[in-house]
Amino acid sequence: MDYSKKESNKDHYINLGKIYTKRGDTGETSLLNGQSVKKSSIQVEAYGIIDEANAVMGFAKSLVEDEEIKTILTHVQEKFILVGAYLSAGADYDTCVKEKITKQDVEYLEKHIDEYNKRLLPLYKFVIPGDETSSASLHIARTVVRRVERAIVKLSESIKFPAEILKYINRTSDLLFVLSRIEDDNRTINYIKSRLSEALRVGGTDKKIYSFQNLTLENAKRIVTAGELKAKELKKDFVFTVVNAEGNLILQEKMDNAILISVEVSRKKAYTSASLRAATADMAEMIKPGRSLYTLQNDPKYVMFGGGIPLFKNEILVGAIGVSGGSVEEDLAVARECEKEFKKILEGK
Repeated sequence: MDYSKKESNKDHYINLGKIYTKRGDTGETSLLNGQSVKKSSIQVEAYGIIDEANAVMGFAKSLVEDEEIKTILTHVQEKFILVGAYLSAGADYDTCVKEKITKQDVEYLEKHIDEYNKRLLPLYKFVIPGDETSSASLHIARTVVRRVERAIVKLSESIKFPAEILKYINRTSDLLFVLSRIEDDNRTINYIKSRLSEALRVGGTDKKIYSFQNLTLENAKRIVTAGELKAKELKKDFVFTVVNAEGNLILQEKMDNAILISVEVSRKKAYTSASLRAATADMAEMIKPGRSLYTLQNDPKYVMFGGGIPLFKNEILVGAIGVSGGSVEEDLAVARECEKEFKKILEGK
């Protein structure tokens, strides 16, 4: 971006004339105030990184599908052109730059940071970019903006800029971090929705539906009894937990020799399946480093390995079963027997 001339009748500083002028062939360029400087100067470096940040944000915007995020990125890109003009004008910014970066511009970023931050899933470890392309591109933009910030701090040692300039750059990097996490979380939500849709397609809705609207204690006891029969076949003792659609306890039963920790684990498996509307075995792959559910792996409410299965009636979640006491494969085998019994109930058998 060439900040050396002001476009007529507009406040942005660009040159829409010839693409090449040959003025830079000697390694020098003209600033917005008319001063000629070496292209190696920190001033040129600073607004050069602004240009780079703007380009990377544009690349990220091309990958993002959320229209609101696209609008925000476009707004920030326009403001970055203005920041570039500030940096090119240097100490003469007050006379060379008509439009200003204001407190309201900073508050615009803070407003969106706060709003999006409320929607985010819990974060327990440093984010490792790369699982989602749009998110990774926003992380690249964030790091380039951080480089802009360092260049402006260095330039401010010799040229004093309004405080809002550095604040705006700082908040932009914070915003890009939050937006990158929103993109990752959206991927997680879409994955769960797709898994649920697949489960519903496989399960079908043409079976005879039993007369209950919610999972009752009687139904829960019957489901657990079926699981106990499978447990005796495996010659192991398990803990069974049945919850309703909200994840609240309906029934928990511990076989005599089941280990104590299985009481808590089975409860968490049932809660996880109800809250995510998916089998815990299907979630195991998604909690690996860099995957979309990675941030949930240390949340104490969730368990992400086999043994939890959601229970659907006519495409409506009515509860979930959680089983713990053996290996992951054994827990899953027993939980599936419970699920089979639930399906028999639906069929009126």
